[in-house]
Amino acid sequence: MDRLKYAISITDEPVGVNTPVMLHGTFGKCFRAAADCGYDGVELQIKDPATRNVKALLELMKTYHLAIPAITTGMEYFGNGLSMISDDPDIQRKAVDRLIEYVHLAAEVGGMVLFGSMRGAIDDFSRYDELEARLIKNLQKVQVEAEHRGVDVVFEPINLYVINYINSLDEGAAFVRKMDSSRFWLMIDTHHMRIHDGDMYEAILRNKDLIRYVHYSDGNRFYPGGGNIDFLSCTKALLKTGYDGWVTMECLALDDGVRCAKRALEYSQGLEAACRAVL
Repeated sequence: MDRLKYAISITDEPVGVNTPVMLHGTFGKCFRAAADCGYDGVELQIKDPATRNVKALLELMKTYHLAIPAITTGMEYFGNGLSMISDDPDIQRKAVDRLIEYVHLAAEVGGMVLFGSMRGAIDDFSRYDELEARLIKNLQKVQVEAEHRGVDVVFEPINLYVINYINSLDEGAAFVRKMDSSRFWLMIDTHHMRIHDGDMYEAILRNKDLIRYVHYSDGNRFYPGGGNIDFLSCTKALLKTGYDGWVTMECLALDDGVRCAKRALEYSQGLEAACRAVL
């Protein structure tokens, strides 16, 4: 089994102190810092993907020997108000078109598209079946393009304080199965799992066949080891399933993002080494 690959979330968008991203600024600055810390890749937290300079991104990847394993889409909901289940058909259409733009950018850089909060929140649970059907219908439009471009769209269960449905890993897995697509997968985020999944080790094992991507973040959104999540157990579960994909740090920068980025990587690599020694 290959070793895990480690990435860190970065952004060049204006963000507040409560945004879980340790490296922000120009992408040149972020790529350089990620490489200096020893990461294998960077995850892009962006909005408006069609405005991005693909040539510049590819050049940064080449210069710093970093992959772009994934691009997040959450800023489209919280920043641009785009929701797949909106009652406004125009917003639905814009959300579908925007997610397809992410698929196009991901195809150019060789990454995945992470889909979570852009599904939108439900304000009336008596309409759940109707709104879930709307979500599936709109995602299927995106999946046609994802399958054509060879891009995986990865679904993120998110805690109920952010999005109020499909919160646990088991619920996310059930939704992924409803999509029934070779390009639609499941990801885990330890911060959200801590709230909804109870025994995280067992939750990972139960859903091993669908997991394509991983976010590490402690319970307080600090770097791994900065809170109370049992990352040793999570890492053991991932390795036991044969997972050898990406583990990306999506954490608060605190007072020094680079310092936190280094601690996150060193801690996670140490856990992986310890787990491999006994597996």
